[in-house]
Amino acid sequence: MRATIRALCLFSALCAVMAPRAISASPLLAVRSAGVLRVTVYRDYKPWSWEENGVLKGIDVDIGAALAKALGVRIDYLALRADDNINDDLRNGVWRGSVVGEPPGDVMLHVPHDAQIEADNDKVKLTAPYQTESLAMAVEPGKAEAAKDFSLFEKEKVAVDLGTLSDIILLSARDHKLVSNVIHVRGESKAAEAYDKGEVVAFYGESALVENLAHQASRPATIVYPAHRLVQTWPIGGAVKADSIDLADALDKAIADLAASGELKKIFASYGVTWRPPTQER
Repeated sequence: MRATIRALCLFSALCAVMAPRAISASPLLAVRSAGVLRVTVYRDYKPWSWEENGVLKGIDVDIGAALAKALGVRIDYLALRADDNINDDLRNGVWRGSVVGEPPGDVMLHVPHDAQIEADNDKVKLTAPYQTESLAMAVEPGKAEAAKDFSLFEKEKVAVDLGTLSDIILLSARDHKLVSNVIHVRGESKAAEAYDKGEVVAFYGESALVENLAHQASRPATIVYPAHRLVQTWPIGGAVKADSIDLADALDKAIADLAASGELKKIFASYGVTWRPPTQER
């Protein structure tokens, strides 16, 4: 009897040790078993992700769908409203869920690929970057060369979203000689409207949005990237939960395959945006 009891106790102990391994699937296996990849994208963030007639559209939306296809699963989205900072967004979009109780995504897109972000957020792991963002200017084609060093705007007008880095750059460029020709508006779309109406010869802002707006404009425009000490570039990638290492590896491979096949370039081009392959190594 005692031997039987000892055997039962040993069996129970072994079950207790082994059970978590048996029932806890890896993150990648969990995604494939569920048959769906849940992707977090930002809400109201053209041209990356926005809703139109009840349908999500945008570069990140299409990339999310391509990633799900690469994993052999369906796509589901969490459209997240941006919070006060990226740390809050990662909490809501990756590891905890939104403030209204929506579950987080398996991966969140449009996360700056910055090692400091990963260091500040021990619950997330960054995935491979898929685009390099910067600032860009849409300008009348015949005036593009003079726009590259901002000298054009000592005489001509340029529109910019008030209070942005683009605004600060224009106001400080060429020893503040452009101030009287900088037209302030609320939002890059308003800047594009001013350009379309012929009120300005150029508009300036975040590169993807400027390119997208210029692509939709009725007036032709050339895209230039003026040099300035404050201009920076930043790679954009994704983020998963810190323990989702195998999922991160699978997503990294999928991004690499999409880049190699030309699919990423095609997705960006469909929104009038240039795909700029990231050069930063992980």
